[in-house]
Amino acid sequence: MDPSLTALIVAVVGVAGTLVSGVMAHRGALRAKTVELDRAERLRREELLADERREALGARRAVYAVFNQRLRQFHSVLSKDYLALASGQARPQQGQEREEPRRVLRDVYAEAQMVISDDVLSVAGGVVHQLHRIHALLGRHEQGTAGDEPLDDVGERLERASEGLYEVRQVMRRDLGVSVLPVSRPDGYGAV
Repeated sequence: MDPSLTALIVAVVGVAGTLVSGVMAHRGALRAKTVELDRAERLRREELLADERREALGARRAVYAVFNQRLRQFHSVLSKDYLALASGQARPQQGQEREEPRRVLRDVYAEAQMVISDDVLSVAGGVVHQLHRIHALLGRHEQGTAGDEPLDDVGERLERASEGLYEVRQVMRRDLGVSVLPVSRPDGYGAV
């Protein structure tokens, strides 16, 4: 082979290699940049989801706190009115005084229904229904139209509602991830 032809072939291969290596380096840099951008986008999405989860948890925590407070307040008012009625010390305006806590609970429950989990909603709905039923029964007893439902049954309903309050609180605490206590009230819990 002629030395000039060999030099030409070596030059062509050298130029081609130089050109191909530049293209390959550019493609490698583009690939690395794409991987880096994809990773940054994935991290941004993960951070956004984590922020949304924290905000949702904070919103649920705030709603749970108010909802728990209003449930207990309404139960307390119902218990106080039941005890006054059972001891013969009921006042004529008692039923009207129960309306404000009942209305507040209704409004808080309506708001809570939009953010609480299904587990909490099913337990809470039962307790809210129990409390409203007790409210209606107390009203009938105060008006003397209770029919065949004895006043002692209202007391038993209040006790079951008290158990329900514990259950609602525990389900809410579990939903927030702050409790592993049993959902049902242990025997003797709160006993003096």
